[in-house]
Amino acid sequence: MAVAADRLQGVRRAGQGGQLTESYQCFDAPLRAYLARQTRCSHDAEDLAQEVFLRLWRGGAPSEIHSLKAFAFKAATNLLKDRSRRTYTRMQRNAVPVADVDLPDFGGEPSSVVESLQTLAVIAKVIAGLRPTTRDAFLQYRLEARSQADIAANMGVSVSMVEKHVSYAMTAMRSAGVECQDR
Repeated sequence: MAVAADRLQGVRRAGQGGQLTESYQCFDAPLRAYLARQTRCSHDAEDLAQEVFLRLWRGGAPSEIHSLKAFAFKAATNLLKDRSRRTYTRMQRNAVPVADVDLPDFGGEPSSVVESLQTLAVIAKVIAGLRPTTRDAFLQYRLEARSQADIAANMGVSVSMVEKHVSYAMTAMRSAGVECQDR
């Protein structure tokens, strides 16, 4: 962040960025706090905040922007979305098709089939007993393999809240005797 501040000070000395420097001083801390909440990492938040201010600086004429604060927070939100898209694309590229997974065939053993059906019944009961928001977050995370950031954006809640929903559902599964691993 010190680099961005030094650059903005240099712009101010050059007479170009008085409004931009004042904006930096006014909403740098709230912007970093917002990004830290979204990313859950202060280092990532600082990098993203620096990128926001560099975009503002590179954008030229800040006088054409009606609200620098709104512009900065919108730019930050767009950076978060881009980051989420890149992560999703990377996950999809590394995903293994179901057809390529070698699963053992337990179809021939009646005890295995009965045990699987009982486990499925317990899972269905636990899922049905979850609060709707917890159930929705858990199913999106485990069945649809969506990222927590994507689920948070979809549900309109924080990533931390999605983590809590998934954690609560996993705890409920384990309490019911269902073995489940974290992704």
